[in-house]
Amino acid sequence: MSELNDGLADSISMLEQILEVMPQDIDALKALYNANLQSGNPARSFEYLNRIIDVAANLGDPDLFEYLQNELPRFEETHSAEVAAHQVRIRTLFGVHKINKKVLEPAKAPSEKPDPSSEVDISEELALAWRLYQENQISQDEYSSVLHDLTEVSSKELDVPVSVLHVLNDRGFSNLTRIMAFVANRSGLPYISLFNFELDERAANALPPSYSMHEGLLPFGYLGNDLLVAVLNPFNTDLIEKAEKESGHRCHVFLVEPDDYDAALAKLRALVSKAA
Repeated sequence: MSELNDGLADSISMLEQILEVMPQDIDALKALYNANLQSGNPARSFEYLNRIIDVAANLGDPDLFEYLQNELPRFEETHSAEVAAHQVRIRTLFGVHKINKKVLEPAKAPSEKPDPSSEVDISEELALAWRLYQENQISQDEYSSVLHDLTEVSSKELDVPVSVLHVLNDRGFSNLTRIMAFVANRSGLPYISLFNFELDERAANALPPSYSMHEGLLPFGYLGNDLLVAVLNPFNTDLIEKAEKESGHRCHVFLVEPDDYDAALAKLRALVSKAA
C-alpha cells in the first residue's frame, strides 16, 4: 500500500509539472482528477474537476460534457450546491455549443443566406455568470435563471446584445449596482455613464453595427486617435482585440449599465441611419 501511495504521489507531482507548462491539458487534468480520487483526496479531486469544466466550456466537446455529467454525481453529498450549478452550466453549454455548430439545425438550401443572429456565441456571458456565482454575487437560483434566460434569448432574432447584465436588469435584480461595481473592480475597467457623452458620428461608423447590436461593444467617441468603446462584459478580451484590429484604433474600454447601453445604442442607430 505504501508503494502504491508513493507511486500516486510521484504521478501527481509529474502531472502537476505538466500543468504548469500546459494548464489546459485535458489528459493531465483528468489524470490528476483520478489520481487524487485514488489517493483519498476528494476535495483536491473536485478542484481538478472544476478546471476540467472550465476547459470544456472553451472546447465544446460533447464527449467531455458527457464525462463530466458522469463524474459530478460523486460529489453531490459533499458539494451539493456546486454540483447543481455545474450540472445546469454543463447542460446549457452543451446546448449552446450544439446550436452554434448547427447540430440541431436542419440543413439549409445552398441559395439561402445564413442568419447571423441564429449563431450568437454566448460562451463569454456564460463564463461571466459562472464568475458571479463563484464569487457569491448571485445565488444558485439566480445563476440557474440567468443561464436559462441567456440560452432562450440567444435563440431569438434581436438587435440588442445577449448579456448577463441585460438579463439581471430585465429580471429586476435589486443589486445590479453592486454587480456593476464588482465587475468594474475585478476587470480593472472604469464604470461610466454614457448619458454624459455626446455620441461621435465618426466613432459610430468606426466599426460595423453588429458590434454594438449583437456583440456588446459600442463605440462612442475618440481620445486623440484612440477609440472610446462601451462594453457589457469587460472580461471578453477577444472581442476588444477584434474591435481594435477591425477599426485600426487602440480602444479605451469602459463598463456601462444595460439601460445606459440601450439608450446609447438607439442614438448610434440614428447616427448610422443619418450617415447612410
